[in-house]
Amino acid sequence: MANETDDILANGEVLRVLQQIEEHLAALRNGAHAAASQWLTIDEVAEELQLSQDTLERLIAPGQLKAAELTTHAGRGFRRRYRIHRDWLDAYLLGTVRSKAQKRRSRRRVTNDRPGIDFIE
Repeated sequence: MANETDDILANGEVLRVLQQIEEHLAALRNGAHAAASQWLTIDEVAEELQLSQDTLERLIAPGQLKAAELTTHAGRGFRRRYRIHRDWLDAYLLGTVRSKAQKRRSRRRVTNDRPGIDFIE
């Protein structure tokens, strides 16, 4: 039963991706599709990934998501802005993909295989 449910969900996902591909091809045929910018702002990435700007900045700070930092003068201080190259975003997303087997293994409890110590002899 679980395999049938997984197959149905996988087929639905494949169908959704195929529909997106068809939409992109139709836009290319009509000439309406502009070339995507290679450098994305935090807002653009947040909208594309459906994440908040704060979440993206938390990924950028430790270096999990690579970003170029642009510092500009803003009044009496500096303003920090980020630009993320599309290749860096793709690399981050591909690095976060895990197979079903990896997900199952990560949920398993770790058992202690060491024999118990008996202090009473």
